[in-house]
Amino acid sequence: MIIAFLVVRKQFVGKGLMDLTSMLTFAVPGTVVGIGYILAFNERPLLLTGTGAIIVLLFIFRNVPVGIRAGVAALQQIDPAIEEAATNLGAGSGRTFATVTLPLITPAFFSGLAYSFVRCMTAISAVIFVVSGRWNLITIAILGLVENADLSQAAAFSLVLIAIVLSALGLIQVGVGRVATSQMGYEAAG
Repeated sequence: MIIAFLVVRKQFVGKGLMDLTSMLTFAVPGTVVGIGYILAFNERPLLLTGTGAIIVLLFIFRNVPVGIRAGVAALQQIDPAIEEAATNLGAGSGRTFATVTLPLITPAFFSGLAYSFVRCMTAISAVIFVVSGRWNLITIAILGLVENADLSQAAAFSLVLIAIVLSALGLIQVGVGRVATSQMGYEAAG
């Protein structure tokens, strides 16, 4: 959301480059990203191959553009005069972002979070290169079971994956509902 805010609301040298580089992980195929992570994190001082950290980093940086685009779309719908009013009343740029802008783009944040979570739970292309025996993911296990013709166990794992995704999406929906309810209560009190 911070990158989206900078790209939409601020003017600075390199703004276009920041926007472009934030989208690059979507332009590169997953297999290339996976191989790149193996090559980049296979030697000291950044030896992460075989750890859970490399999987988390891969998922974060592979899905960052989703959140940025959701934030950009939300910010383009919000009139900058709202933020200018807070600044004119004495709020600094950081406080204006935290108390005015961020609550307005919270649904976009949760939307990006939900999409990214589903992509992470069902990803295979990039992550297949960085998983190890200690950190096998359910999607990789399903792929292995299908390759070994153990379709019943693959189907069972698929149902577990669907249940996890639906539960997480339900929790995110409850979170969005609570945020919307608290914002309405705040507006009614104001």
